[in-house]
Amino acid sequence: MVINDKIVVKNYKCFDSTGGGFERILPINVIIGKNNSGKSSLIDLVEFLINTKSSFLKLESDGQESEVMIAHPLSLPELDPYFKVATRRQGIDRKNDKEFGIKFIGTKYNYLLLEDGQKKFLSVDDPTYLITKDLFQAVTNSIEKPFRGKRFCHITAERDIVPEIPGANHMNISPNGIGATNYIQAIINEEDRDSDLIEKGLLNELNTIINPDIKFSRILVQKNKSNVWEIYFVNSSGLRVALSKMGSGIKTVLLVLLNLVVRPLIEKRNLGSYVFAFEELENNLHPSLQRRLYNYIRRYSENNSAYFFLTTHSNIVIDAFGTYENAQIIHVSHDGDKATTSTISSFNGTKNILYDLGIKASDILQSNGIIWVEGPSDRNYINRWIEILAPDLKEGFHYSIMFYGGRLLARLSFDHEWFNTEFIPLLRINTNAFVVIDRDGERMTPKLNETKKRINKEIGDDNCWITKGREIENYLSDETIKKWLLEKHGYESDFINDKNTKIEASISNSNEKIKLQYHLNKTVYSSEIAEFIMAESIDVLELRGNMENLILQIRKWNS
Repeated sequence: MVINDKIVVKNYKCFDSTGGGFERILPINVIIGKNNSGKSSLIDLVEFLINTKSSFLKLESDGQESEVMIAHPLSLPELDPYFKVATRRQGIDRKNDKEFGIKFIGTKYNYLLLEDGQKKFLSVDDPTYLITKDLFQAVTNSIEKPFRGKRFCHITAERDIVPEIPGANHMNISPNGIGATNYIQAIINEEDRDSDLIEKGLLNELNTIINPDIKFSRILVQKNKSNVWEIYFVNSSGLRVALSKMGSGIKTVLLVLLNLVVRPLIEKRNLGSYVFAFEELENNLHPSLQRRLYNYIRRYSENNSAYFFLTTHSNIVIDAFGTYENAQIIHVSHDGDKATTSTISSFNGTKNILYDLGIKASDILQSNGIIWVEGPSDRNYINRWIEILAPDLKEGFHYSIMFYGGRLLARLSFDHEWFNTEFIPLLRINTNAFVVIDRDGERMTPKLNETKKRINKEIGDDNCWITKGREIENYLSDETIKKWLLEKHGYESDFINDKNTKIEASISNSNEKIKLQYHLNKTVYSSEIAEFIMAESIDVLELRGNMENLILQIRKWNS
């Protein structure tokens, strides 16, 4: 599903001759930036990749025509027809063309995408390409442009679903929502259409997203007092409510589902044959509804191999997709003169996004619940244990993990009855909180320091986990560490995880040849070790019981 083409648009609206675009395409592509920075221009680019309409290229910037340049890594099947074993070409000092052609595998092949899908060869990232320029012009026509055979499906930021009079083109929904009422009305009321698509299929998916806030028992379309078609919902109490009387959030979710669930069936196309471009879905959506909607989109993409481009101002989207392996964040910025794009892959980039969004500490309120841990290694292990015991729970959707740092713990407080300037009142930031604290000490039953006892008392036993081992790493099984040392670093060992000993000492004691120092690179090593944690390694000390309790709390947060 990953498209490794680099796609750049130049001289289009706010983009100058330097251009902007995508380093590659992933299943979910989140486009984020300030207003008027150029986010919608990237949506226009995606539409052109699919429809290749000439009107796109006729727009100019500074008097220069727009152009779309694609850098495509060449593959053997694309080269093979043009470099035959039996042929030779003048100027190629090789045994044959085949041997010469193989050297271009993986080389970036640069071309312009023109109207109607035509292509114009530019260059190959290799100085010897001039010898075979005639061949590469022929190769141009055999390369498939991105999203070949796909259909573009667009929802704009400004949208609404309103009552409508019957229209001639009643099976068409505009990106702004015009036509949606007639679309639903026709499917429900026309005898040659399957009303279950709306009355059962769409309604069920809608309830999946909007629960537990509300649940509808029926959807119908009737003529209102103005003699125009109006969409109505019946709630669980039997009360019928017009869609026009509801908030914009329900309309947004309904419009999304019409495109994701109903449209492919009406058009008799595979669910994965669309490229969906949804702009600012978070408008008028409560944070919890945002999470459920984006989680639905994530599962839809996974289940149907569908591509999504999502423009947003919401930090909820960053939480939802920032650590997701099948998503990327494209940051669009504008310096007042031109727009530029960058793919976020570093902490500094993330900070720039947060600065643009104006994120403040109060945004913690939007999390369903927070697991407070000492540092990133704790996060890696807890996420892996949750993945094993409750794979349906996802960080960013159902919970967030934040770091307090060992020495910062003394400045935290979970007591909402009083406030002291020496403490950070975490329960006032988010009442759904769980704390994981390393026991420390060189024996199994040490005397806990006053800070740990206070935290445990304030937040309660059900929401506080003080490790039985010295630290969280002591829950790692001997077999897990042995496999990690061998398969990742080539060390055989007699590792034994002494519950009162720091893991770096136990690693050194297992083989005197081992030079790696776990405590100096905990984030990287913990990420590696997490790959070797299996279901059978959960029963160490009281790990399973504590994890089951933590999972129970997360489910309560999301009830």
